[in-house]
Amino acid sequence: MVPSCPGCGLRFRRADGHWLGSWFLNVCVVQTVIVVVLIVEFAATYPDTSAALLLWSTLAVAVVVPLAFFPFSRTIWSAIDLAMCPLEFADGVAPGVLLTDDLARLQAERAAKD
Repeated sequence: MVPSCPGCGLRFRRADGHWLGSWFLNVCVVQTVIVVVLIVEFAATYPDTSAALLLWSTLAVAVVVPLAFFPFSRTIWSAIDLAMCPLEFADGVAPGVLLTDDLARLQAERAAKD
């Protein structure tokens, strides 16, 4: 993940320990997927459930899912962090940076109506 947004300059790591939330989110998702895999696999093979099959499938999920979901957990955590702690002027992001094109389009539409 790049250190800051190329469009507006927002630093994604806003404070020390910022990414702990994304790690927590990743762990929660992995645990949920492991439990779902265990329940589905156990229900599908109920009379003859193999402990080795349960072990190897959950081990595979426990290795693959955290690696695959990690970039998404960082992105989702950044969005959650922005929702909980909105940007301030000290964050170095100029207000309206992303709205300049929209503002020009709005002014052109208003001028066309008049």
